Amino acid sequence: MSADSTNLTNPTNPTNPTNLTNPTNLTNPTNLTNPANLTNLTNLEPLPNPTPQLPHHIATLYAALYHPPPSAPAALAALAADFSPRFEAHRDDLVVIDVSGLTRLLGPARAIGEELQRTAAARGVRAHVAIAGTQTAALVAAQTRPGLTIVEPGGEAAALAPIPIGIFERMADLVEAGLCARSGPPRRGAPPSAPQVFGAAPTPIAVLHRWGLKTLGEIAALPAADLMARLGRQGARWQAIARGADVRPLVPALEEERFESALDLEWPIEGLEPLSFVLTRLLEPISTRLERRDRGAAVLHVVLRLVTKDIVLRSLQLPSPLRDVRTLRTLALLDLDAHPPEAAIDRVQIVVDPTPARVLQHTLFARAHPTVEQMSTLLARLGALMGQDRIGAAALVDSYRPGAFAMVPFATDHDQCRDRRARRGNSAQSSTDSAGAASNVVTAALRRCRQPVPARVAVAGNRPVRVTTDRGGFAGGAVLACAGPWRTSGAWWEKPEAFQHSDFRVQIFSGAGPWDRDEWDVALSDGAVYRIFCDRDRDAWFVDAIVD
Repeated sequence: MSADSTNLTNPTNPTNPTNLTNPTNLTNPTNLTNPANLTNLTNLEPLPNPTPQLPHHIATLYAALYHPPPSAPAALAALAADFSPRFEAHRDDLVVIDVSGLTRLLGPARAIGEELQRTAAARGVRAHVAIAGTQTAALVAAQTRPGLTIVEPGGEAAALAPIPIGIFERMADLVEAGLCARSGPPRRGAPPSAPQVFGAAPTPIAVLHRWGLKTLGEIAALPAADLMARLGRQGARWQAIARGADVRPLVPALEEERFESALDLEWPIEGLEPLSFVLTRLLEPISTRLERRDRGAAVLHVVLRLVTKDIVLRSLQLPSPLRDVRTLRTLALLDLDAHPPEAAIDRVQIVVDPTPARVLQHTLFARAHPTVEQMSTLLARLGALMGQDRIGAAALVDSYRPGAFAMVPFATDHDQCRDRRARRGNSAQSSTDSAGAASNVVTAALRRCRQPVPARVAVAGNRPVRVTTDRGGFAGGAVLACAGPWRTSGAWWEKPEAFQHSDFRVQIFSGAGPWDRDEWDVALSDGAVYRIFCDRDRDAWFVDAIVD
């Protein structure tokens, strides 16, 4: 057996300290190729000063600032914003800040608290400062202890234990606002929010006094299941406060972000074609920002400054949240085509009012609908062609005026349309179930003439006996049977001269002005059935509808 093999099998060789402490064994290249020396490397001890490793978990710290009465509440939000962008203002006099990232800049929790106190004193603010590992513990400590209070992480319950339960009265508004309440609907089978076993349903604070509890520590020591069974979810919230536990994360106060973009033109432009390139350039960054924030445009404002120093403002109320550049540009151009500026443009500004983006879930069993972008573009084109007051959906109005209706914008949100169809289906199903044998009853329907047709009516004995008209497609003949009259009138208090027009149809569909008429249902000798009426003010007859 060779000498090298002896070194491998010799059990004393790995423990030889000379092989470990001699620097030549590590720097000599020949030693690196020797198998015996390679086995010795496995026994190297750690270096005297190893590189420090980052901790696996960095403790979260919250600082609460409370401005005590009787002085007026100070602007604590501005003070909090100078230390961290992650702060939440619960009231004007109560703010909580996430100061976890300040430990490397300012030092430990006490150094952060002292810096907060110095900054507040420099601004003339008398504030209580408390730092703890949870928001709840920091808020409670700041409202009950003046000066600077430091609660070590993990010791929240012990630090809050001696505090009287009267602090719940100060925290009541925070609990109702959701500080210690879980978001979302209550679970099925969950206990009621208010107790039902105490007669007049007293408040949980009164119940706790009745039980003889005086401090937060006594409430924290109660069994959670039994407390929730007696006081409901609100009792569990009070116990969470007593234990200094957070059940929801910090919701930082974000500044209102403005989605706008402007461009000063080197040369004034005229016409929509060059303006379209400018609008595309301005809308692209706005669309990117809206997508990052999961927002859509609810209102699109186009501000144009003309060479005459006049300002042209066009605002488009979008039917659904949009952020597609092409669609927004098309809508803006169509609106400007209908309302062109009077002079050349030297500055263009786009301002968007944001709203939460829509969430559309498609189904596999329904026919695909046009997208909201396509519907919005189509409606804009129709509005530019026909006029905005001439397109829309007919809607009923609260009026006895015959044929009265209103025009409302078309709905492009398919979810709302599906909800309406579902409600109509449910109501139709309930009517079908309740109708029973009445479903076989034949009912008459009216096909109303949106423009009443002038007619000639012969009257005998205060009843129509013959109806004729010059309009093609309408039959005429003797009246075999008639029913009526049904007299309707209204708006008599309005001035009739304000609604006079050579064409009677203008008054019918204007939706304003007085009316006074007698209606008849007549069956003619040629088989047609009409609803006719006589305008008593004008002594004129018209065909109002065809009875099917």
